[in-house]
Amino acid sequence: METIKLNKSAERVVDVLFLLSKAEQALTLNEICKALTLPKSSGFELVQTLVYKGFLEIEDTRLKTYKLGIGAFETGIAYLSKMSVSQLARPLLQELNRQTGSTVFLGVEDKGKIVYLDKAESFSVVRPTAKLGSRRFMHTTGLGKALLAALNDEKIHYILTQDDLLPKTAHSNVSIQDVLKDVQAIRDRGYSIDDREDNIETYCIGSAIYDQWSQPIAAISVASMYSAMNSEREQTIITLVKETALKLSQQLGYGGNKLYAN
Repeated sequence: METIKLNKSAERVVDVLFLLSKAEQALTLNEICKALTLPKSSGFELVQTLVYKGFLEIEDTRLKTYKLGIGAFETGIAYLSKMSVSQLARPLLQELNRQTGSTVFLGVEDKGKIVYLDKAESFSVVRPTAKLGSRRFMHTTGLGKALLAALNDEKIHYILTQDDLLPKTAHSNVSIQDVLKDVQAIRDRGYSIDDREDNIETYCIGSAIYDQWSQPIAAISVASMYSAMNSEREQTIITLVKETALKLSQQLGYGGNKLYAN
């Protein structure tokens, strides 16, 4: 294996930034130097350079405590802007597919419909599927309902009043009042359920995905054959969907620990 020669100064810069990114509060120069076993003189020069470049800020001028600056934030945002949701989601979709054995979908809202962006399909001969790029109703699919419930009430009302709420099966909600009840139930429990509402043979569980500004931007769902669903399997999938949705959201910069506000 090739030995990589690290630049000591660059390594120390990264160490300081990582230290302050994990710290629960601003740190003094002494605390930084002690944590990283840095000589105080070189630690002082390093910190002052990072302050000058905007990567650190002095939080308390009296105590001389330091925190991450706007430069660090801008660098992080630049990274996130170059990483699409699909790129970040792909390995998580595959892992969720492996854990559940079911088809996993990623979708976004566009013009009041849910658009299928990516999927990791089950290997079962009989399995739920959807063509990438296809559009389906927000009010009948687990994917669509998961995202719908995360939107603000004004946007929900706009989507629901653009077209008639057409049924896909006998189980579909077709009144605004019933859909809004479902939206509230999703918010209360933290995930969506599509119980044969879009396809009479499928049962889906979904959750919304959020960005660094806590805005809902996508959703994931696990789609199983209704005939293969039981209460134990349902609870397992619910847990995995919520964990995966939160993990993906946090990778996108989301700072919360809940997927829906009641």
